[in-house]
Amino acid sequence: MIGVRSVTELAKKTTKTGEPFGRPTKYDPKFVQMALDYIGGEGKSVIQFARLIRVGKTTIYEWAKIHDDFRDALSLASDWSQAHWEDKLENMMYSKEVNAPLVKLYFANRFNWTDKQQNVDSEGNTAEPLTVNFEVRTAVDEVTVTNAKPK
Repeated sequence: MIGVRSVTELAKKTTKTGEPFGRPTKYDPKFVQMALDYIGGEGKSVIQFARLIRVGKTTIYEWAKIHDDFRDALSLASDWSQAHWEDKLENMMYSKEVNAPLVKLYFANRFNWTDKQQNVDSEGNTAEPLTVNFEVRTAVDEVTVTNAKPK
């Protein structure tokens, strides 16, 4: 091996003649707009986009590390993809033909949706649930009345 841990690191290395190592990249700047249109516009996933342009998903993420504009487009397209499917969900919400468990599973897996509620403070730390212990006393001689006004 040539002492390189990732494609990103490899992209920065060159031979003694100044040529880059490895085969030429398939990356094309037009992939920025394609990602926005396909992932963001049609609600497709990164894996589906990778299949469309005939590369692996790992290659997509490596390109995102190297090309800032591509990384930004992927991030925006992923947000738009979620919005696309939320719109679809709103449209089918009251349909009797919708398989609700399947929709829930799809959103949970694709967009990390969850039923579980977590308390998070302003710094992003997960807060532990608050436990309140109290004692109820029913004996009459232990009742104290304050601010009582006579009738």
